[in-house]
Amino acid sequence: MIDRPILHGALFASLALNVFVGGAFVGSQLTKAKEPPAAVATGVPRSPVVMAVRALPPEHQASWRAQNPDYTRTYGPKVREARRLTRETMRGFGAEPFDTQAAVASLARARDLEHESRVAMDRRLVAFAATLPQAERAAFGEALARPRVALGRGAGEGRRLALPDR
Repeated sequence: MIDRPILHGALFASLALNVFVGGAFVGSQLTKAKEPPAAVATGVPRSPVVMAVRALPPEHQASWRAQNPDYTRTYGPKVREARRLTRETMRGFGAEPFDTQAAVASLARARDLEHESRVAMDRRLVAFAATLPQAERAAFGEALARPRVALGRGAGEGRRLALPDR
């Protein structure tokens, strides 16, 4: 039979250890929640297009950037409208009566706008790549094909990479 003072001491030590381990776990989770994603914190661009353009010589970077205002002026409003339609539709899911046909139509319109913008970007990328020398065109293509930068401290810690087409 265990002596009472020893039992009380063992229970107190166990309680202290559990509080310490629990506090360490909660503290680490709170610290992770406050840290910005690594890609944002380090200034690393998450867009494969931006990363690919940055890998090019300065004159080709300038050529790509010279096209930005026209593309943004044409497709920026369409992308913003697609996002607005999607958010508005999702927020309307709680409406009574719920109009499924209107929701599907709204989301389809948003996807059509997104698709139009993506097709234009694809055409722009291909047309731009055609202006590059073969070695730079190959490097540009390889850089575009890389997956996005992992958010968080690293993919090795159970974090997933973002999909390259998102």
